[in-house]
Order: sequence, then C-alpha cells, then structure tokens
Amino acid sequence: MTEPESPLEQARVACVIAGLDPSGLQPMRLHSNAVFSLPGQVVVRVGAGADAVGRAGRAVMVTRWLAGQHFPTVVPVGGISQPVVVAGGSAQGIPVTFWEMADVGPDPASVPAIGLGRLLARLHQLCPPFVLPRFRPLERLAAAVRESGWLAAPDRQWIEERTADLEACLNRTEFRLGWGLVHGDAQLNNVFLSRAGSLLGDWDNVSTAPREWDLVPAAVEQRFGGSPRLLTELLAAYGADPTLDPGWAVLCDIYELRSVAAHIRRAPVSPPHARQAALRIASLRRGDRGVRWSAVG
Repeated sequence: MTEPESPLEQARVACVIAGLDPSGLQPMRLHSNAVFSLPGQVVVRVGAGADAVGRAGRAVMVTRWLAGQHFPTVVPVGGISQPVVVAGGSAQGIPVTFWEMADVGPDPASVPAIGLGRLLARLHQLCPPFVLPRFRPLERLAAAVRESGWLAAPDRQWIEERTADLEACLNRTEFRLGWGLVHGDAQLNNVFLSRAGSLLGDWDNVSTAPREWDLVPAAVEQRFGGSPRLLTELLAAYGADPTLDPGWAVLCDIYELRSVAAHIRRAPVSPPHARQAALRIASLRRGDRGVRWSAVG
C-alpha cells in the first residue's frame, strides 16, 4: 500500500481511521500545517516539521486541560484518540488532529489586540500539572535547513551562523516576566471570535518559555504592514511592557528568523512560499526591517 503523499490524502486516511467521512474535506489553510474543514463543524489539522507528532499530542493534551480550567480555547473533538498518525514524512509519521469548529459570531473579520492581550495575561497565570518542553524556538528552523535541497549554500551558511548567535544570546539573557506556560505563536490570526467570546487556537508551539515570547508577534506584525498600535494595545491589555528590556530585541530577532522555516519546507513545491522565503532571507541578511513581508497559505 502506497503512503499518502499530500496533506489532503493524509487527512482523508486519518478521517477513515477516526471513523469520520472524508468526502466533504475542504481546504482552509495550507502553510506550516494544512488545515481542512469537514461537514459537521470539524476542523482537521495535518502536522508537519520537526517533532510534529510530539507537538500535536501536546496541543491536544494542553487544550483539554485548559478547557477544564475554563480557559477560552479551541478544543479537540471528543471520542477520538488523538493524534491519528498516518504513514509519511519522517519515521514517526504524520500526525492528524480533529478540532471542534468555533461557533463564530457575526463579525469574525477583525480580532482586537486588546482581546489577545487579556487572553495572554490570563494564560500566563496558569501552571499546568505536567511538564512541557523547554523553549527551543529555532529547532524547527534548524531541521528545515538541514533537510532542504532548495536553499542556496550562502543562505544556508548564514542561517546556521545566525541561529547559533541568537541561541547564545538567548542562553545568557534574563527575562523580567519569567519563564512559564506560553502559547508559542500568539498571533492575531490564531484568535477566533466565537459567540461566547475570543478563543485561542493553534497550540502546536506550546512550551515553557519566557512569557515575553507571546507578546513578540504583535511587534513583528509591522513587518506585514501592521500598525504599531497593535503592540501598544496588546501591552496595555496585558499589563506589562517589556519592550525596553535587553531580551526583547533578542526575542524579536529569533521570531523573525524562525518565520522562514515553514517557507523553506514548502519552497520546492510552492512558488509563493519560495518567493517569500527568498524575500525574507534577503531582508534578514541585510538587516532591512523596511521590507514588507506577506503571509502565504
């Protein structure tokens, strides 16, 4: 039996294993994870990248625990042992998870930064009763670079050297907000407006990390043409402003560099990802923060 090669085929196989009818699968997003919808308000996520199976399992575990703490989060579909792992990718296989679709309210088009700030302030007060991986933000980038046949040699060398420099900076930096439970990818597009309020989704990067890490994405939004007001509003709602601390610039540089990983992985099969990877790497190498990046997928 041949392995399912595309995310859509992997999602179909996983649906059958989980006892769900895959005939209505529709793509929602194809990026670091491939996301599909199923009739009956089910979201299907196909994992990718380093430690994909481990990350998917942690996402399911953490969100089930958070739901028990009455934290506003997306939740896994009940009655299914998750993740469902199908053949493909690494020796570990490809993890597929199933989520209840948020009961989106009448106006999901814009998520206020103040809502995300309040969610993060609440999240950072929680202490899970289990051990989460320690923050290694550039691990997936390093894996993508090692496995890539698409990267040019000078870009590969620069990324490897820049990764080593930033990891050394991170290891010697102290963070005022301390280490604890963090979402790991707290972008506005990972907040869903439901009729019951804002829900936080996409928990694949949950870890123990400097709490400042969850505030950084709002600053990096300026790379995509976002307003500086996003960060100002988020920090006001969160109740702390670490932007003048020594570690803030280090975390911003790490976040920008790691954003290239998914584009490097998909570059060989997706021209838009290849173009965006080339643009981001070139601007990072020049230290040019005026170049506008674009989301793909």
